[in-house]
Amino acid sequence: MTGSQLGFYHIRTEHAAQRTTYIKKPPNAFMLYLKELRPVVEAEIGDRNSALVNAEVARRWKLLPAELKEKYYLEAKIEQKIHEQQHPDWSYKTNYGKKAKRVCRAKQAAPVTSSQEQEAFRTYYQL
Repeated sequence: MTGSQLGFYHIRTEHAAQRTTYIKKPPNAFMLYLKELRPVVEAEIGDRNSALVNAEVARRWKLLPAELKEKYYLEAKIEQKIHEQQHPDWSYKTNYGKKAKRVCRAKQAAPVTSSQEQEAFRTYYQL
């Protein structure tokens, strides 16, 4: 293994260690509905394309009467309570921290000499 490969391996294992401490947020009502309905829609469509299945499930969710949606909202509240009990110190703020900002360096232009300025002036004004 070369040095760069070892560095890459180190980075990958470091990221893997960080992923183990990651706590997922509790599912909302739509996610519970999606989890339940996905196999049914995949069987009906005959395609496992995620975008197609999600679009169809979303369409059905919008058409679902409020009384039936209420079941999923209640399930989501229960899931949220369980999540709060299992992870009392968890918060959206700490779990989804800000990403590091990219530092933009100003481009350094080559110093313009007086002869270059004159030539640019002549070219611009066609003298």
